[in-house]
Amino acid sequence: MSWYAGYGEADITPPIGVWLTGFAARTKPCDAIHDPLSARALVLKNGQGKCAALLTLDLIALTSQQVSQLRRLVQDWTSIPPQNLLINCSHTHSAPAVGELVASSMGIPDPAYLDVTIRKAATAVKEAWANLTPAELFFGSSECHISINRRQRMPNGRIVIGRNPEGSVDPKVNTLVARTEDGHQIVAFAYACHPVVLGENNYAVTADYVHFARGGVEEFFGSGTQALFLQGCAGNINPRERGTFDIARRLGQELAASVLQAVLRAEPVVGESVGSVIGTLKLPLLPPPSPKQLREHQRVFQKRAKTAQREGRLGWARWQREEAEWAKRVLKALREKALPTYELMNAQVLRIGDVAFASLAAEVFAEIGLTIRHQSPLPRTVPLGYTNGCIGYLPTATAYEEGGYEVEQAFKFYGRLLMHAPESEQIATEWLLRQLKRVAAAPPS
Repeated sequence: MSWYAGYGEADITPPIGVWLTGFAARTKPCDAIHDPLSARALVLKNGQGKCAALLTLDLIALTSQQVSQLRRLVQDWTSIPPQNLLINCSHTHSAPAVGELVASSMGIPDPAYLDVTIRKAATAVKEAWANLTPAELFFGSSECHISINRRQRMPNGRIVIGRNPEGSVDPKVNTLVARTEDGHQIVAFAYACHPVVLGENNYAVTADYVHFARGGVEEFFGSGTQALFLQGCAGNINPRERGTFDIARRLGQELAASVLQAVLRAEPVVGESVGSVIGTLKLPLLPPPSPKQLREHQRVFQKRAKTAQREGRLGWARWQREEAEWAKRVLKALREKALPTYELMNAQVLRIGDVAFASLAAEVFAEIGLTIRHQSPLPRTVPLGYTNGCIGYLPTATAYEEGGYEVEQAFKFYGRLLMHAPESEQIATEWLLRQLKRVAAAPPS
């Protein structure tokens, strides 16, 4: 066996009483733990001693500062270089608020919890690195259909978050499997779908359908198997059903069945290359509304917030206050000539043998992920979002013409003043394809 593989895991479940994030209408902290949250790591080393790691966390996302902190800790504790560490979040909307990533209406972060969580996540990587043992690598694919495009066009032409059965989805399930000589199996599987089966009225900590998918895989193969979930390009993709833990269980088990198919038909990874490229992309921002429009926006939403507060609709009131506060912040930046003109976004391509992970720090639309996979010079390419941070949504250029939440509103919930421009899709896509060609052409290492 020319590869070595190791697995590490850390429990990152918060205590009751922290605020969850992902929905703006929650009115109180979490009051129950339905299932544990975890940080899970797969570390791989080739015959030349080069290491790479996949780290997955049951969080909505990480800030750039948290990503940097994780990379520093892992570099200090292992031989894994920062550029060879890929950090992907499941994006569950029933996990704790994470800091300066989202507006205050999306939940109040707990600094003590976050500090411990980052160190626990790094510990999971260190544990996996310390557990390296000879292994063989396999890659397999299948399809799963628990998802649906959520950008629904209403009769008046407006785009809302709903159900669009004719819209694009990415049904592909990709699995990277490490089988060690002592009989253990580590299954890293990627799929694109928002973990939002449990909606804004859920106050229990949960990894959503992801919990049941991982559990189904581990239960089928037995105690010698560990599973990691990687979130794909799910920016405009929701579960086809939503509402209860029973639905989350059913959808998770359906995904697990697709993972099993992919694992059982998996074929060996070809080559021993370990290569990575990381970059910071500069995305231009849209111009702001006029001062007159901003002042009117602030007035209207302040009035709405007061009305909602009087009527006891506290979650809605917080949302409206956030809209008013956004307009106030943009006006202040305009007066001080401090309005940003671009947004920085992390990007990474990580190659393991003939498998490539192409990732962006955003809620990437499914169409972009499909383009990356289809145009990559490496047939075994896995597109990922929510990786090494998250700046908000990365829609297609076409989506800007259509409008909708992801283009017009979501950037405010990410604490941003302005939305990045339509050409961001092309900038990100071209960078990933260039780097995929680069790592594909690199000599074996």
